[in-house]
Amino acid sequence: MPQGGETLDRFERAILDALQDDARLSVQDLSQRIGLSTSPTWRRLKALEERGVIRGYVALADPAALGFGQCVFAHVTLIKHDRDGVADFERSISRRPEVLECFSTTGQADYLLRVVVRDAQHYERFLQEAVFSCPAVQQIHSNFALREVKFSVKVPALP
Repeated sequence: MPQGGETLDRFERAILDALQDDARLSVQDLSQRIGLSTSPTWRRLKALEERGVIRGYVALADPAALGFGQCVFAHVTLIKHDRDGVADFERSISRRPEVLECFSTTGQADYLLRVVVRDAQHYERFLQEAVFSCPAVQQIHSNFALREVKFSVKVPALP
């Protein structure tokens, strides 16, 4: 895994930029887009994958189109910070498909979750099954998103 901000040359940055816009580009199309021949483009692409700069390739699905009309940001505070309590909570949350992202954080809450659910009842069921059933949880503050202002998974390229 890259540490501390991997230094990339202009072709590697161009590869990342192009693939973050369209991960389905063929190596030939990618090479044309970045202005490098196919073989060096392929070698650079493979090197980016091997170094862990490129984690993988996915199709981004629209949660609302799949019936998950609510996005909830949950701030979770633990009462127990011992190894077992933390591991139990993280294991419980990691198993839940509604949880798209989970971050261990500093500040007032120990974790920030991004959760997609069909409706408020679905979220209540999620809380009962995944959060309130975990003895390490002290409290949870939930914020329902009103609308999406910006969404991106594109990481900016450093110069």
